[in-house]
Amino acid sequence: MPLSVTCSQCGKTYVLKDEFAGRKIRCPECDNVQVVPIEEVVYVTAEPIDEEAGERAALHPAFQRDRFLMRQKMMAISSKYVISDEGKRPILYVERPAHFLRQVGAALGAVLAFFVSAILVGILAVALHDATGIEWVGPLVGVIGGVLTILVTIVAAVKLSPKRHVHFYADETKEEPLLDALQDHKFELFTTTFTIQRPDGKVLARIRKNQLSNILRKKWVVADAEGHPLFIAREDSLILSLLRRFLGPLFGALRTNFIFVTRTPDGEEQVRGEFNRKFTIVDSYVLDMSRDRPPQIDRRIGIALGVLLDTGERR
Repeated sequence: MPLSVTCSQCGKTYVLKDEFAGRKIRCPECDNVQVVPIEEVVYVTAEPIDEEAGERAALHPAFQRDRFLMRQKMMAISSKYVISDEGKRPILYVERPAHFLRQVGAALGAVLAFFVSAILVGILAVALHDATGIEWVGPLVGVIGGVLTILVTIVAAVKLSPKRHVHFYADETKEEPLLDALQDHKFELFTTTFTIQRPDGKVLARIRKNQLSNILRKKWVVADAEGHPLFIAREDSLILSLLRRFLGPLFGALRTNFIFVTRTPDGEEQVRGEFNRKFTIVDSYVLDMSRDRPPQIDRRIGIALGVLLDTGERR
């Protein structure tokens, strides 16, 4: 849809393509530089029409844009983020509770499970040695019991530890929940999965990453509620990915950035968004979906994935 832009200095009006939305342009008349405003387009999900309501629900205004600025709050036990618009006005408040007391309880429970298991194994080893009189019985029971003790400790720690979901609110009062990114399992050896859903429980997307494939290049796969592929998020460059593995971030010089990619009907890849870390002391990111024209990626899924790319990758 064409955009009508009026120069703020000389007053001349131009008609531009919608791809210029959010970009800086220079007026050919007076050389004034200004940002082309983004039209307030209401994005809707690709969900089927609700037969009872008879119409789709419009998104919350916070998601009706293409660029999001994300900053992590420091000096907080839980992972907390403030998401702002291009004018740095806060529009979303994000929290991934740490559940500190439950984490401490899980650690204490695991320690208790370890000592109880170790004591029982020791008693059993001594009893079998005395009953059989065979020298190697005690050490054998001790080795097998030691392995079982470690397994019992790990299971206790996983069972007692809480899932760490991510919650999105309209502001810091947390009175208006907007979105949830739910951790599907407490412990996943090779694959990590999350479910993105609305406050009413309606599933928007399912997100997963494979730990083995992430060794070379980090990649997250996004699918809809039924498991049909929507898009992938992967590190922007394979070469940079390998350099990060061997050299580390180099004090921010090798920042981990991601691109959001979809596939066209003919199989070609198309970049529709970027999630870039800014060169700052504190964690600060920009999610830019301005290349997603016409919009195919639900902005709620995009911003939820952005938070997971930070907390899930421990960047």
